Amino acid sequence: MSIASNVRFGYAIRYNGAVERKERILEIIRSLDLPKNPLDDIIDQLGGPDNVAEITGRRGMLVRASCDKGFTYQASNTKDVSMKMVNMHEKQLFMDGKKFIAIISEAGSASVSLQADRRAINQRRRVHLTLELPWSADKAIQQFGKTHRSNQSSAPEYRAGPSLSAYNYDSVYGKRALLVMYKGIIEQVSVVDSSLVVPPGCSSGNPQSIRDFIAKAKAALVSVGILSSGESAKGSGGRIESDMHDVGRFLNRLLGLPPEIQNRLFELFISILDVIIQNARTEGNLDYGIVDIRANTIELQGKPKTVHVDHMSGASTMLFTFVLDRGITWEFASGLLDEKQKGGLGSANDGFYESRREWLGRRHFLLALEGPISGMFKIIRPAIGEAVREMPLSELRNKYRVITCLEKARSGWEDEYEVSSRQCMHAPNCKVGSYCAVGRRMQEVNVVSGLILPIWKAIEKVLSKQAHHSHRRIRVVRIETTTDSQRTVGLLIPNAAVEDVLEGLFSSHPPTPPPLPQKKKRKKPGKKNTQTFIPCT
Repeated sequence: MSIASNVRFGYAIRYNGAVERKERILEIIRSLDLPKNPLDDIIDQLGGPDNVAEITGRRGMLVRASCDKGFTYQASNTKDVSMKMVNMHEKQLFMDGKKFIAIISEAGSASVSLQADRRAINQRRRVHLTLELPWSADKAIQQFGKTHRSNQSSAPEYRAGPSLSAYNYDSVYGKRALLVMYKGIIEQVSVVDSSLVVPPGCSSGNPQSIRDFIAKAKAALVSVGILSSGESAKGSGGRIESDMHDVGRFLNRLLGLPPEIQNRLFELFISILDVIIQNARTEGNLDYGIVDIRANTIELQGKPKTVHVDHMSGASTMLFTFVLDRGITWEFASGLLDEKQKGGLGSANDGFYESRREWLGRRHFLLALEGPISGMFKIIRPAIGEAVREMPLSELRNKYRVITCLEKARSGWEDEYEVSSRQCMHAPNCKVGSYCAVGRRMQEVNVVSGLILPIWKAIEKVLSKQAHHSHRRIRVVRIETTTDSQRTVGLLIPNAAVEDVLEGLFSSHPPTPPPLPQKKKRKKPGKKNTQTFIPCT
């Protein structure tokens, strides 16, 4: 046998061996019970690509083969439709009624309108189901707008899986919180120094537990490509790949970590975010947007006062004064706990708690009830009612301790309920004085409503001169009385600034004096009009 024949024979043996190994590997893969691709599975259950218009950024999909014999890969585009035009082609099939289901993603939803347009063949009412919300609220609103636009025959019906009241993490405060967390991990220092936050599962009295967490967190961030391994050592500058403020990148790559470190990193991020938001709120720099003012009882005090009248249109600006009671009585709070325990839905950690540390000589009380998500608790306080954010069990145990004596819980709850009716949580020596509303149960709220734009700058100028930072920002609020459901939208005027605002409006927009009476001009004598109008019969 020649040398060439020997070489060919050797190649054949290796080739056949490789083919056998490949087949064995494929058999092992086929035997694995792997989950289906979620998007492919949804499309398959809805009837396949013949019934579903897919408007995403994918180049291909897995489609069920004929006779139910597995799945085959199918390109998104065809010979007649280029890859660039796939989304527009799918969108047109949906609008023409050839496909009655459309699945859109952020990657494929640009320049796409899917509303029940009167000019389209498919004018069926849209039912918009949101399976996963984006990390930021503005992107969510943009996607909702794909099915809700002008010239539509009917408005869409929205059904969202997750709650739309969830926090918008990809905000200026979220970016700041991410930066604080990254710096704490890169520089191998406790984030307690910069944000008063103890990492989850750690104790401020045990520095070694914090150092261990930082080491694990750094290794985890390196493993998913967020932290650069070559420059992450202490004192080397600690470069973060791409952008240290990219919240979306952090949240997405966080999903690639083991659940234990994933949950701890996320809890740390949220805890820092809460501190930053609270600091901004205290300093008066928090951007609320339009805020709904809520309370157990909201009543209009007296009649609205006219503070400005526009001399061009005659429209008026009114000052409304409301009285709010945000508190929760002991009877109502204990009833909530009893109702949950009787229903068999109670948790072992449900109950009344008191703060571990004193705040200005007082301890604060709360009722914690576990929500639908395990380990997350709804917080109810005697002075301000239900808190906006749920509290994780680790934070609850770290800041509060359970009260086993019901009489002690009742005494503390009722005392805080009574005290909060006449003073804020800063006690009688508060720098803001009687105008402070932080932690206060009974509040007086002043809202300027009606014609706002002509006097906006005047109000802004007055508020900018207020002594306290929290009184310098203009806030747009919406408030509804609990007795007759009368809704008012306008600018929130801090109680300490009401008189200054009224004086500022008067000086910048003084009332227009009535016009002077004019002398009637005498008509010159002339011929009478002798035209006759004959009515039509």
